[in-house]
Amino acid sequence: MNKKPIIGITLDLTKDSEKYSYAPLPWYAVRADYSNAVEEFGGTAIMIPISDDIDSILDAIDGLIITGCDEDIDPKFYGQTIETNKIKTNDKRAIFEMELARKAMERDMPFLGICNGMQIINVITGGTLIQHIPDTHPSEINHEQPRPKNVPTHGINIVDNTLLDKLSPEKSTSVNSTHHQAVDKVGDGFVVSAIAPDGIIEAIEAPDYKFLVGVEWHSEYLNTDLDRNLFKELIKQSKKYSS
Repeated sequence: MNKKPIIGITLDLTKDSEKYSYAPLPWYAVRADYSNAVEEFGGTAIMIPISDDIDSILDAIDGLIITGCDEDIDPKFYGQTIETNKIKTNDKRAIFEMELARKAMERDMPFLGICNGMQIINVITGGTLIQHIPDTHPSEINHEQPRPKNVPTHGINIVDNTLLDKLSPEKSTSVNSTHHQAVDKVGDGFVVSAIAPDGIIEAIEAPDYKFLVGVEWHSEYLNTDLDRNLFKELIKQSKKYSS
């Protein structure tokens, strides 16, 4: 039976009806690029709302993507206090995604964390975050690039002998950049697999898992061969997971 793997994709939860003018009550949203990328490489995408029944969610899927968002993980979750007014938090989403990630890791479920998703992975494994890059790591690179957000604006260097090294045809590539935070201390069990020229960590991965990767850029835009290969590998490993 040639069953397509089911990839769960987390959603943004917003209450800001004035800003987005969609509905007066809370609603979910996610850009179509995520599901389009999953389907392009042979998966079936389903969207995951916030729920207390995480085990049932994971029972229904074969792979997981935790997506990016416009909000930040509260520093209290990695043992710090808020040090900048640039931080905007959404504890309801963060708590759900942290528990979802923990339980997915317990199952060794294929898992790709994108932007916020990478930071979630890092925090739950004992890592910390740079709260606002310009405050402590001034750089000529604007990691929070202006629109259009999908266009690559800076390079990254791939670390030798990592999964990303195997998936990337080149030792360096260009990525889009839409984040003001980044990994600081790397979580337990992870290695750095890509770094920006200014030293900001752009990707982490866990060698002891089948497929557990976090990338700071939005690979769902499929700008590069590396982006496409990340989704191909997620689908490949998710298919193995479901068999």
